[in-house]
Amino acid sequence: MLIVAVTLWLGVILAGSALAPRSEIVARSLFVVGLTTALGVGIAPLLAASIEEDPTTGQFGLDRAQAHIELLARRPHPIGSAANADVRDYLVDELIELGLEPETQTITAPDYYGSPNRTVEVTNVLARISGTASTGAVAIVAHFDTVPQTPGANDNSSGVAIALETARAVLADEPLRNDVVVVLTDGEEPAPRFGSTAFVRSHPWAQEIGFVVNLEAIGPSGPSLVSDIHGPQSSVMEAYQEAVPVPVAYSFLTETTNLIGGSNTDFAPFRDADIPGVEFVYARGSSMYHTAADTPDTVSPKTLHAHGTNTLALVRHMAAADLDSLVEDGGSTFFTVGRFHLVRYSNWWTLQLAAVNLIVLAWAAYNHREPIGTLLVNSLRVLATAIAISLVLTIVWIPLAGWRNTMGAGESYLYLVWLAALIAAATGLGWKALRGSIEAALLAWWVLGAVAAIAAPGMAYLFLWPSLTGALAVLLRPSGEQHDGWSWLAPATATLGVALILVVPAIDTFFQFAQPRPGNPDSEILPTVAVPLFLIALLSQLAASYYLASDHDLATPEPAEVEAPPSEHALDQAVGARVGVVVGALAGATLVAVTGSNSFALVAGAGLLGAGVGYLRGS
Repeated sequence: MLIVAVTLWLGVILAGSALAPRSEIVARSLFVVGLTTALGVGIAPLLAASIEEDPTTGQFGLDRAQAHIELLARRPHPIGSAANADVRDYLVDELIELGLEPETQTITAPDYYGSPNRTVEVTNVLARISGTASTGAVAIVAHFDTVPQTPGANDNSSGVAIALETARAVLADEPLRNDVVVVLTDGEEPAPRFGSTAFVRSHPWAQEIGFVVNLEAIGPSGPSLVSDIHGPQSSVMEAYQEAVPVPVAYSFLTETTNLIGGSNTDFAPFRDADIPGVEFVYARGSSMYHTAADTPDTVSPKTLHAHGTNTLALVRHMAAADLDSLVEDGGSTFFTVGRFHLVRYSNWWTLQLAAVNLIVLAWAAYNHREPIGTLLVNSLRVLATAIAISLVLTIVWIPLAGWRNTMGAGESYLYLVWLAALIAAATGLGWKALRGSIEAALLAWWVLGAVAAIAAPGMAYLFLWPSLTGALAVLLRPSGEQHDGWSWLAPATATLGVALILVVPAIDTFFQFAQPRPGNPDSEILPTVAVPLFLIALLSQLAASYYLASDHDLATPEPAEVEAPPSEHALDQAVGARVGVVVGALAGATLVAVTGSNSFALVAGAGLLGAGVGYLRGS
């Protein structure tokens, strides 16, 4: 209902923008309300869901998981230590208490934190829950070792606690089709990933694994994100969408992980062995990563609950599925909108979207008599300006992060807001000098989307949907006597609104991984700072282009009326219907994407409804 209400509201506003001029106060109020709503929709999935505890024994128990963390994270327990052996014994005892028959797998490895000339024992703890007619095993993977400086409540006692609680919940319910294997690894923190590598290479159970869920954490809070994915992406994400109650997944993040060679965690050996699966991670507040501050009291209950319920739901779903049906399917684009609505479509559609986008953008530029040479030059200026701004402010960030390397999440976001304000101010002062136009800004977004569609399809949606929305809004904007402030603010609301909904999660997600980590010096990747700043610069230039267009229209005197239009109401009705049908069709397509329906009638019906609303508003 929320989506229906918002799309109808947007349709009425856009259709109404073709009509008589409104007072500037009303127009700007609608603009602010629209962008505030869009910002809220963009931020919504980044806030942890409320906790709804289910008292039944077959569901995830937050209290039980927290109790495990309290006992596991009493002190640091790196490989080879007595504390590590104590944790291992605790895990074995807990699995026995669940009625399982755990076994251990021990290898020798270099003493990573001690003398390089001696070795230590690295021991995995494993358990198996038999299925009724297994087509392969589903593995829950979490490492229980820590670095010497931290008790590791989040990294990774939280993951171990969730694995134990998932095993308990699975055993408390009806038997599942496939086997479920609990893989609690030792020696993840040293780079070779000793425990998981040994399991994948030499343990006989590894040959039967058909799907893996790896659990990780970098900070104490934030959404439970899909940070890495391997295998037939469309099939895996379809299962994820059907199963998990709090889906927060963005293909720009998994695409980024893929571009840097995959996550350097226990997921890596499984990925290298071509075993399908996903990795869940939460990362906000990563400044406590690998430090003494990573204690049980810092673990966010909401985050832990979402992390756990998603894990249990996906494990159950995959353990009930035919794992042999996971076949390669070409990849998909996916992103979460609002309170956990996952939009997903095949990457094949990304290239079609880019082509349609270019046609509409070219049509809009032609209608507004934008010379092609000027358009290209100005769009290159937009890109160059965004790159320059992001590079300069990344250089500013480096000493700031070094000076405040223990900054908390709240402080780091204050700095991000300050940098965003600086970008907005610089853009506002320099846009007019750069002679930018709306079409140039939209073309810059399209160029980024087209390049991504070829090189990294999972990222393309960030740029193509705002560009297409903007091109349609400019194309459908009335001209001539219909000019007023709102005639530009309505397209700006639609374009910037879509951009905020899609780009804000990208800014936040990248920035979660950009915060200084004193417990792991020099681990920050500078692009995780530069990319959010680049996206903010693009948004600022897009906003500036609309502002100057509106300002120019308001400052330009209306041409003398030569002759009255043949039918003012007919013109209003035609324009209103034209805008309404496009908005209605887009609303219908959005509903189809969000609900997973394939109903053409829904799109057509929404288009007709939008046309009717626009026509009536023009009367």
